Amino acid sequence: MRLDFNVLWVEDNQANVHAQRDRIQALIRKEGFRLRVKFASSVDQAKEFLSDDIYGDHIDLILMDYDLGPGKKGDEGLAEVREIFPYKDIIFYSGMAPAELMSKATALDVQGVFASHRNDLPDIVEGVFENLVRKVLDIDHSRGIVMGATSDIDQIVNDLLIDLYERSDAIFKKTSLATVIERVEEKQISYQETTKTIVAITHIRELMEHHGVYTSDDRLRLLKKSLTQLDVHKAHHHKLEGYRNEVMPKRNDLAHIRVEANGFSRKIFDRKGIELTSNDMRALRVKLLEYQECFDELLALQLQAPN
Repeated sequence: MRLDFNVLWVEDNQANVHAQRDRIQALIRKEGFRLRVKFASSVDQAKEFLSDDIYGDHIDLILMDYDLGPGKKGDEGLAEVREIFPYKDIIFYSGMAPAELMSKATALDVQGVFASHRNDLPDIVEGVFENLVRKVLDIDHSRGIVMGATSDIDQIVNDLLIDLYERSDAIFKKTSLATVIERVEEKQISYQETTKTIVAITHIRELMEHHGVYTSDDRLRLLKKSLTQLDVHKAHHHKLEGYRNEVMPKRNDLAHIRVEANGFSRKIFDRKGIELTSNDMRALRVKLLEYQECFDELLALQLQAPN
């Protein structure tokens, strides 16, 4: 599961579609997904990208201009792309009428193509996007997206902690390890108290309230403390706390949801018994995307920092 919506855009003059790209990006962003565009300036370059199995498998949509300058036209590109990916959705566009574009596609026996005037491209993309991702916009699939994206952030936190530690002097390393030991000792005391509580339970349901070791929350707290101690990346400090307060509790709730099924109808409730709706999941995806970009930026800054 991912928050990216990947588009291969075959267009020889990117300046012609800047406005359309910005609008498409805004439309997709409001659903909590990030537009990723790979531009190809010709049919042959597009085929090179698509022949890369790792890249091609992650393409969600192909946009194909008709007039690509010297070389093959877009209708030839449709036919060649169809040979590589028979089932990828393609939007064929230009400044001419959609009916004329469709006749060109039909003449080459290319099926499953949407036609659009260049100016209407964002609206057509939005419609195709909604059909493509509707299956992942339901609550069950959104849960998987959130869990996967937060796991990616957990890995970024791990990478940041390792890089900060390896770049630092002996004093910081000693302090950092002491912080870990201090936290583990706190948890040890907590576990002793938890053990006493579990021994005294009167219902198996009470077990669900007790879980954890050196958790992702502990590592995030350590990262924030390390950044503060080293006095680096100040602009991102508040984002770490925001992620910890706004996203992680919801992620933890999603790991312990309760599903009520009634025929084809399914309702999902968090640990407090509050129903989660598709609007709740959309808002969480949007917020998560914001923080994921923050962590990506933070890791890039750290890896670029001088030793």
